[in-house]
Amino acid sequence: MSTRTVALLTALCLIPAPSSERDRGADGVWSQRKSSHFVLLQDVDIPRYSGPRGSRRFEVEVLEVLENAYDRVAQVLGLRPRRAVRVVVYDADDFASRFEGLFRFRAAGFFDGAIHVRGNVTIDQRLVRTLHHEYVHAALAAESPGFRLPGWVNEGVAEWFENLAVGKRHLSQGERRFLSDAKRRQALLPLARLGQGFSGLEAGEAAVAYLQSYATIQYLVRRRGERGLERFTEQLLRTRSLVRALDRAYRLDLAGLEAGVLAGL
Repeated sequence: MSTRTVALLTALCLIPAPSSERDRGADGVWSQRKSSHFVLLQDVDIPRYSGPRGSRRFEVEVLEVLENAYDRVAQVLGLRPRRAVRVVVYDADDFASRFEGLFRFRAAGFFDGAIHVRGNVTIDQRLVRTLHHEYVHAALAAESPGFRLPGWVNEGVAEWFENLAVGKRHLSQGERRFLSDAKRRQALLPLARLGQGFSGLEAGEAAVAYLQSYATIQYLVRRRGERGLERFTEQLLRTRSLVRALDRAYRLDLAGLEAGVLAGL
């Protein structure tokens, strides 16, 4: 058990434990738990409340992951939302039945003022990645309310932090081959198109769009490191101008950025 887990166990604001040791997951009765920066509600179908595989332990570990995401985003981008972020973790079947019509591709989560996540009964890499990804959206939105970030920035930065959460800092060989093949097939999307958002994309287009956005942010990080990414996001959130942010942080315009990413493939 990590130091952060011990702190969460002792410092979290808890709702009273259920009178029975049976957890009532996936029935619309939500468990709530708080940490320093998050309010968590979950209704994952976990049979027991206590024990190493109980819902109480699951909630503590989810909040630990979220607090790690908060620390990392604060360290790299300097973003610290002033209000606690609401996070809702659904049972996988419940998430599908509620939200399958929102996207044309399978989504693991989304942010709409609160973080909504397709849950699991344990903390696996997929859930860790999703929580980090969606928290980035929350932190960016909190810093500049009402500003619609270019889609490739919003998703690319979230993908970059998502990969960082599991120790991955670079495109894999398989990802490079995937993008190179998409380039040969002329299936890559212009950054101007990706700037409009991803919600209307078909499944195949979405797979390219997310990876292409990640590759674009990865290219920027290779140029100027994490400090450059911090300056870029700070300029973009402050000026709300992609043209100014790219120029001030990287001395690039959109065409130059796109050409650099394509050349790297």
